[in-house]
Amino acid sequence: MKKLKKIGLFILPIHLIFAFQNISGFMIDNNGSPIEYCTIIHLKNGSWTITDENGFFLLQSTIFEGDTLEISRIGFNKKHCIIKNSASIQVSLSKNVIGVAPVSVEGKSPQFHEKLSKEEFTAIDKYSKYTSLQRIPGSFIKSYGGMAGIVNLSMDGGQPVHTKIILDGIDLTNPQNGQTDLSNIPVEIMQQLYLGRSPNLYYGSGSFDGVVHIQPIINRSSIKLCAGSYGYISRSAGYTWFYPRIKLNVQYGNNISAGNYPITRNDSTMNRQNNNFSEGFFSSLFHFQKNQQQLFKGFFFSTNQDRGIPGSLSWPSPKANRKNNIDLIGLQYVYLMKDGHLRLHSYQRSSDEYFNNPDLSINSHHRVKVSGIKFNGHQKLNDHIEFNGVIDLKKESIRSSDVGDRNRKTIATGIQATFKFVDRLNIQPGYRTDILDDFIESTYDLTSSLNLSTLGNLTMSFGTGFHAPTFNDLYWVADSYSEGNPDLKIEHNQYRIVRWENNFASMTNVSLEYRRRYSDNLITWSSNENYIWKPKNIDKSERKNMIMSVFIPIISPGLSISGHVTRTVAIDINTQKTLQHVPKSSANIFINYKKKNLSIECQGHYTGERPYQELDDNWEPVDITLNGFFDIDIGLHHLFPIKTHQLTLNLIIQNILDQNTDFFPDYPGPKRRIKLGIELIL
Repeated sequence: MKKLKKIGLFILPIHLIFAFQNISGFMIDNNGSPIEYCTIIHLKNGSWTITDENGFFLLQSTIFEGDTLEISRIGFNKKHCIIKNSASIQVSLSKNVIGVAPVSVEGKSPQFHEKLSKEEFTAIDKYSKYTSLQRIPGSFIKSYGGMAGIVNLSMDGGQPVHTKIILDGIDLTNPQNGQTDLSNIPVEIMQQLYLGRSPNLYYGSGSFDGVVHIQPIINRSSIKLCAGSYGYISRSAGYTWFYPRIKLNVQYGNNISAGNYPITRNDSTMNRQNNNFSEGFFSSLFHFQKNQQQLFKGFFFSTNQDRGIPGSLSWPSPKANRKNNIDLIGLQYVYLMKDGHLRLHSYQRSSDEYFNNPDLSINSHHRVKVSGIKFNGHQKLNDHIEFNGVIDLKKESIRSSDVGDRNRKTIATGIQATFKFVDRLNIQPGYRTDILDDFIESTYDLTSSLNLSTLGNLTMSFGTGFHAPTFNDLYWVADSYSEGNPDLKIEHNQYRIVRWENNFASMTNVSLEYRRRYSDNLITWSSNENYIWKPKNIDKSERKNMIMSVFIPIISPGLSISGHVTRTVAIDINTQKTLQHVPKSSANIFINYKKKNLSIECQGHYTGERPYQELDDNWEPVDITLNGFFDIDIGLHHLFPIKTHQLTLNLIIQNILDQNTDFFPDYPGPKRRIKLGIELIL
């Protein structure tokens, strides 16, 4: 089978627990290329979904062995797929040269193609967003305490500003600081994830370490309740209306936590205060298929949060508080052709944040807005040549008590080609140019993939990326302690990636990957001779990652295992020291056992030794090494069928060993947590 090729993506589609509650997979053509915007219909109950631009789909519907899925797309022959004993399938469609009747086939288990690896989104993930992200090889989650703390994701030992988080095609990056705070995103929205490894064509600034896509695919009706340690309460409900051409889903929920928890410091126990957290959210998804060629999609998401800000142990803030709301709106129009598609996407991200700390007389207000229009298309000329193109127009603006009134416009164009010279070799060059007011930056990437038949698949890629200074970096209002720097330059990155993987007997997947990244002009805030903190382009870094991943879907009936091990060497070239906070090694293992209506899951995540800098009694920086830790979560789940509905009881124990799993010692988090949840699928 030929390699699946799509803009150099390493993709982790993720779906819920219990086979046949959902089914996922991907569609490919006879050449092994993904087929975007296929319609998949469950003929028994009429529920349906659509594959994304990478050929992936997730259909949340009660499906049994022997049920039939109808798969169709303009330009291809319709196919009926009979479900057997797998909740993940791969289906190949043939070109519609001469009209024929639908063909019935058995959906086969998916093969592993190029930079594609497959995992399940487990029930644990429905109660903790971190577990699914930890299964991404090379990921690092940086948490500043409990639920009220900021949570960042970075890749390959890099900075959070170099990894993007995308929700239904909308960039969640806050242009004020260049980061995405994952604590703003409720876990109920995270229904499907995949990771883009060379996404420069589509996302430009701040994406060179990778792009994590979150798809809010909520295609069924449900009610979910959960309670847990430290006053945690979660409630959510959703309902979906299905019609032959229209699908509408709405979901509402709230999460509350008293948050205060015991910590140990200097051999004494104290209570970590001001960790209260309250969140309410609403989302709505709309799909309308006008005909075989036209598709309309709409997405709306809103969240309001109120949280305490406990500060660090060195500088606690027992009275600080932050209130913020985030609104996302996206509208898409897709026009399908026999050999490609055109897509117009209009989007907006807006946020309003108030921060108050009476102890320091701080009362700040930040209104941030990002709006844009993105036009992209895909055209397959023949079996050997195809093109992707994108035009992106975006405006970022901020009204801030710390930064003032600022705005920045971006115009970006990019093109990517795929050449299939011989049967087993694909070559994919890409080029993009971004104009950001006074900044102009061009990036490129080149990916080649070779199918070695029984010896596996070999993929090599190299390219460049960049990150533009944030509003805080450029325009922070000068005060007694800090000031921005309007003369900052763009950060640059070069990367090289080599990946080999093999799917042994369609059962066990093993991959080895080497990544090397060189960055310069890195922006660092440092103090001058007057002790004023100011950002400068002074840092250079080199990062090397060696990653081994294994996925064994069936060891024995009902038992599966997956995991990865990462070794990281990250050097600050100026000082020749290891980069701060970057673990030398990390690992993850996930074990899942299912028998009838019972499921048991165990996930262990290891974070190795990492350098850290603290202040001594004279307030001078001292380099130390933090010990590694192993975080183990366990989930027990029992499903009770109730006629056509399903009731599931979930018991989740996080950090069952009650270990110190603080990524930053000055921002300790809770240890063992227990959650008990119940979910009714209507």
